[in-house]
Amino acid sequence: MRPVRAPRPLAAERAWDYALDLLARRAATAAEVAERLERRGVERARVDEIVARLVELRLLDDRAFAAAYLRRRRDQRGRHALRAELLRKGVGEEVVEGALRGEDDEVALDEDQQRAAAAALLAKHAWRFAPRPVAPAAGATPTDAARADADARRRARARAAAFLARRGFAPDAVASAVAELPGDPDDDAVPDLS
Repeated sequence: MRPVRAPRPLAAERAWDYALDLLARRAATAAEVAERLERRGVERARVDEIVARLVELRLLDDRAFAAAYLRRRRDQRGRHALRAELLRKGVGEEVVEGALRGEDDEVALDEDQQRAAAAALLAKHAWRFAPRPVAPAAGATPTDAARADADARRRARARAAAFLARRGFAPDAVASAVAELPGDPDDDAVPDLS
């Protein structure tokens, strides 16, 4: 494995061009640009000047970044995950909360949108949550087979709920989406087939 090289220090006069190159490749937050400039050895005072100038020219806008980020990812992630991702990218807490409420855009992540997104995500990945067939044991009764099928459906629902929870969906959105899965959601009652 090759050793990781430290980035070459950046001359102060090249810092502006470097920041523009970063923004030409992809949108970024002010914190991300500042962090990348500092990593290249640019003095903090110069970093602050560059970031302030980029904000002044509207080339850096954390509100617009947050709205675009939510617009792009709201169908794959829940509100909790999106909030954490934006905070990790350096977007301020009040900007994140405003973006999640949809103050600057039509992107509001309300409960209905999150329920619909969770259900659509489960539908897209339905093959993952199909109950896995259980081979009947030798001498198993029909009641045992029904109980095994009910257990398989319960495990499939648990996998679906965990899938959505890992993607940051709220518990009520998870419960609503899992309830729409095919099969009987109330599998605790095993029919008596004997």
